[in-house]
Amino acid sequence: MRVLFFILFMAPFLIHGQDSTMLEFEDWCIETERDFAKTRYGLVDFGVSGLISDDNYRLENGIDPFEMRPLKSTNIKLHLFQQRLKLVKGYVSLGYGIVLDFNKYYFDNPVVLLEDQPQVAFDFRPDAGFKKNRLSYWVLDIPFMLHFESNPKNASKSLHLSGGAYAGMLLGANFKTKSKGQKNKTRDNFGIDRWRFGLRAEIGYGPVTLYGTYDLNALFEEEKNGGYKVTPFSLGFMLWPF
Repeated sequence: MRVLFFILFMAPFLIHGQDSTMLEFEDWCIETERDFAKTRYGLVDFGVSGLISDDNYRLENGIDPFEMRPLKSTNIKLHLFQQRLKLVKGYVSLGYGIVLDFNKYYFDNPVVLLEDQPQVAFDFRPDAGFKKNRLSYWVLDIPFMLHFESNPKNASKSLHLSGGAYAGMLLGANFKTKSKGQKNKTRDNFGIDRWRFGLRAEIGYGPVTLYGTYDLNALFEEEKNGGYKVTPFSLGFMLWPF
């Protein structure tokens, strides 16, 4: 896995070599381009994160532990690099890269996800007076996408359509609470699956591009989920589209 990450990280440098035809700085993004490939660094996506399930989960007191604050539950993706290999005169291209994906889930009910448990478990704390109780985790993803451009010679007047898949590895997680002036952050994997696989779609026109992702496996490991089978998804827009 480390070898794969290294190869993908070095790929744009190996392809561009010393004869890149363009080097541009847009804000803090960097772009290079040749006849057959285009590479960008530091692209950012921003959106909301959510969890869906076929079942309605309830604690013993009837509280839904997965009830979210949707506008606070965020998704940020930092594309360390993204490269597209041009096919069919630029109308179609094959893209890949490396992405750091950060997800935060803010819970609406006063629940805490317990650490160091053999099974996923929540603790209901109605007297805690939480101002914040949220789960955060981050993943290193490798996406592979097929892209379509209606006007490859003028991206500002082009319809963009993209679809593909990604595979990722969990890097870390924590659960943070804030109440009555006290803050607590607990670091643990909380039964989150170490590996994930999913689908991504993009649609846009000109500088505006929207994205959506859906994981193909559940958030928690099958052996540790405690009966909670929830699937992550995200929706948002690309702050600096390709």
